[in-house]
Amino acid sequence: MTGGTAGNGSHGITRRGFFVGGAAGLVAGAGLPLGLEGLFGGPADLETFGAGEQLTILSGRDETDGGQRRALVDLWNRVHEAHPARIVEVSSNADRAYSTLLSAAQAGDPGYDVYNLDIPWVPQFAQSGYLRALDGASDDGFLRAPWAAGTWDGATYALPFNSDVGLLYCNLDLITEFYGGDVPATDPIPVDDGWAGLDRFAHEVLAAVGGDGHGPGRPVVDTAIAQQLADYEGFTVNLWEILLGTGAVSVDAAARPVFDDVERIGATVESLAARLRGSGGSGGAAGTASLAFDEQGSLAAFAAGHAVFLRHWPRALRVLRGEDAAPFRVGFMPVPGGGVLGGQSLAVAAASRHPVAARRLVEFLTDERSHQVIFERGGFAASREVPYRDPAAPWAREAETGGLAASLVDYATGKGAEGTDDPLRKANDALRQALDGASPRPRLQHYVEVSEELRRYVRAALSPDGATPFDAAELAERMEAAMDGRVTRG
Repeated sequence: MTGGTAGNGSHGITRRGFFVGGAAGLVAGAGLPLGLEGLFGGPADLETFGAGEQLTILSGRDETDGGQRRALVDLWNRVHEAHPARIVEVSSNADRAYSTLLSAAQAGDPGYDVYNLDIPWVPQFAQSGYLRALDGASDDGFLRAPWAAGTWDGATYALPFNSDVGLLYCNLDLITEFYGGDVPATDPIPVDDGWAGLDRFAHEVLAAVGGDGHGPGRPVVDTAIAQQLADYEGFTVNLWEILLGTGAVSVDAAARPVFDDVERIGATVESLAARLRGSGGSGGAAGTASLAFDEQGSLAAFAAGHAVFLRHWPRALRVLRGEDAAPFRVGFMPVPGGGVLGGQSLAVAAASRHPVAARRLVEFLTDERSHQVIFERGGFAASREVPYRDPAAPWAREAETGGLAASLVDYATGKGAEGTDDPLRKANDALRQALDGASPRPRLQHYVEVSEELRRYVRAALSPDGATPFDAAELAERMEAAMDGRVTRG
């Protein structure tokens, strides 16, 4: 069990000792231990609240396992009774959540003190003056990329609440069936040439083991890779990962996307369109299912056994190995070419009447203890280093590996992780490696306009009837205009 001293803001207590003996007891309703308010910082330096006043966090839906964000706010309230807080949740759909938060910020609504922002929104909110700079905030203990996502123009505006990274899940039973029991000893899932290689392999497996002629009771396998390609932010994320994985796009030193390789962009989009329409060997109707999938739909299809692979976020593993576990062995690995960095960060609203207390709340919810809870109990990737090093804080549930070839066991327990035989520690390490290799979404003041324009143009080219031609050069021009704010949001 890892102990050690806690980093910035954790007051020198052991992480595990607090988590089990303090936080869990408080959330469950135990009394406040003597001196704990002083441990977290007392109310003397905070604003005085009037009767009925409270801090309000405006946030998308809490999708942590067991509602751990609310549990952390409950813990804050037990420690800071004179400065209570609440979460107001809006839609789990990123586009609708963005619209709600943006409207509140534009109105200067003083009823909201903290915004829980998807990391691509931070530049726009900061540039527009909707956030208070967190002067003097320390990056000690945070992972580099999530911390950087909360900065803009040399200042820090948001602290990482949780991280996300695209992962690739695989049905190891189908892959075993594909190889007929003769699974290669190394790299049975070939990704040497990035996304294109994975795509070819996924369709080879689908062609061999797909359909409904494989015995009673086995689900119909009709999808090679279940993705989130419905008309929302998930489409942008999935397409961006594919374009990065084929080398079709890149990001320059200023985190501005580069669309210069129009030939490769065109080939990538046309290949994706052909696969979705079924010309790669799968049925047309099933092949286009991903165009209607969001996170929930794609996860349900994979968990039911209808897909060989699934692109999703880390929290999906909790579902696939949870109480209603998938009826097959599940593996996971980084997205070829690197998954996209996701996550949310907490920022103090410029219009808050209680900015000192709001900042204290943000710091509380992003300290080491809180990240331990989000990671171990919530199933999200942590934005701090400590949880990944703690063998007593597993992110994943135990994998079922009985009867699997040794080379597939690696995928079940954490492909690429080295230096330990502990399967839960391997999973922690594998997730951390995926985060280290993640690609940020473009950091732009007009990110939302870029995302909407990308979806509008590319989704039309992926339509099942194939009636809309795709012109990569025109896409590049549209992206340049959107990055400069020269398009109208639709």
